[in-house]
Amino acid sequence: MYSQLLAPIKDFLGCETPDGWITEARKPENLAALLIDHCNCEWKAAATAGKLLRKYAVSSQDAVVNMLKPYEFFLFRFDKWSVDEFQRWFFPAGAATASNSDVKAAKQALYLLDKHVADLPSARSVSQWADSQSHLLAQVVSDTEETDVCYKPLLPRADFAQSDDLIAKMVRLIKEELHHFDQVLEIMQARNIPYSNVPAGRYAKGLLTQVTTHEPQTLIDKLIVGALIEARSCERFAKLAPYLDEELGRFYVSLLRSEARHYQDYLSLARAVAGGDISDRIGQLVAAEAHLIMTSDAEFRFHSGIPA
Repeated sequence: MYSQLLAPIKDFLGCETPDGWITEARKPENLAALLIDHCNCEWKAAATAGKLLRKYAVSSQDAVVNMLKPYEFFLFRFDKWSVDEFQRWFFPAGAATASNSDVKAAKQALYLLDKHVADLPSARSVSQWADSQSHLLAQVVSDTEETDVCYKPLLPRADFAQSDDLIAKMVRLIKEELHHFDQVLEIMQARNIPYSNVPAGRYAKGLLTQVTTHEPQTLIDKLIVGALIEARSCERFAKLAPYLDEELGRFYVSLLRSEARHYQDYLSLARAVAGGDISDRIGQLVAAEAHLIMTSDAEFRFHSGIPA
């Protein structure tokens, strides 16, 4: 039912996911590792888009920082939260001088704590303190509704021709990836799978070693790499979904359309920045990505190669 959506992705990628990875991924004992790494991948996709915005497209970085700050607090201080740390992250100059965007970012962090880890003592201490703070009393309704305020002030740089296009595409990608992050956490919580920080696999690092170190080729390469990661994610969601339980399989299928669009957005941006034919460079990076997928990998991850 989604073969038409996947056809251009299969044409773009240099190989299909090998059966050996599917066999490993569908094992019940690997479900926790699969979901935790998937969760991290959603965050990394949003963070990567944020870095592109900050480096190339926006005139002020503050709004981009506030988009991601709640999730950075949640992930980088996982189970080490404290009231002092919360205030340092969101109100370093004091709550009295905090902007509306700062308060919204803080409330988004509280939303993540309350929804996903309310039973952890460190999260509970922050939430209890927040309940006594008048500027934080209004509760966040959803993971996307309250963060919209963080996206509005993005102003494009005048010296980069693709600023507006990059902002439009990356903001949509960030919002969708953070929503998916929240969804995966919710699935994990329902299945009693606790979140944990796991080391990244070799996949993204391997691709980034291929990125040229001089502009504008650096940006072009990063955009092609972004397209490859999104395309591979889409291909794996589709290939793995039939082997998962009904709920998880349905969820993975629901992600296909956005992942396919993300791949197309990255690729169209790469071509726009290049202003010419980049088929050869795309082919080189496609081959590098296929090598990572088709070679032996000691660690099982969402984007890992053939299990060793």
